[in-house]
Amino acid sequence: MVSRPTLESTASMGFRVARGLYTRWRRMSGPERKRLEGLADDVKERALELRGTPDPATAGHDLEQASERLADAMVESADADPEVSDADVEALRGDLARELERLATADVSASRTTSAAGRGSLPGPASLPSSQPDHNR
Repeated sequence: MVSRPTLESTASMGFRVARGLYTRWRRMSGPERKRLEGLADDVKERALELRGTPDPATAGHDLEQASERLADAMVESADADPEVSDADVEALRGDLARELERLATADVSASRTTSAAGRGSLPGPASLPSSQPDHNR
């Protein structure tokens, strides 16, 4: 049996992504770190808000958006730095994209699981549209 992500595990994933981004931000050079400080602080605050919120779905979405803004700014910063090679920029872009994709995938899966719990089950293959032609018509 495959376990599906819950809102709690999605929040945990959000914390991990936020922590990773924040750690990368702290390792940046002084001027660039200062320039992105507001975005990093926003990620940190959104992560802290997620812990005590009565609406974890909205707070998780807000954290995901803040994380995306910081990740985009970090890639732009690396891309603008002449001391960072194109290969390093692409590696950073790929790393951050994978982290954000894991978060987005967990969020979508948890959302489906939560809404399906209210209906009783997830739709089965019979209820999904078929890509094969119907020869019975």
